[in-house]
Amino acid sequence: MKEKNLGLQEAVDWVGDLCKARIDQYMKDKASLPSWGAAVDAEVAAYVSGMEDWVIGVLHWSFDSERYFGKEHARIKADRTVTLLPVDTSMLENECPLP
Repeated sequence: MKEKNLGLQEAVDWVGDLCKARIDQYMKDKASLPSWGAAVDAEVAAYVSGMEDWVIGVLHWSFDSERYFGKEHARIKADRTVTLLPVDTSMLENECPLP
């Protein structure tokens, strides 16, 4: 928020846009993978599928556990609405300048 001079919702939107851009780039890169022959292509496809499963698994775990969203995790998974705490800027006022 400080670096980009954004408000809370603007910062959340910026992160959302960044995530969408990474997903879009991934899909574009995946579609343009070259062929190395049937045997290697099958191994690459299995690897890519495994990496996708890992990402999806982490997302499901993040919403199915209380780790990130506490007791509200099921509701948040259902409606994708998170109530954020007010921004605490006290630590920014006392931060040490970089050398």
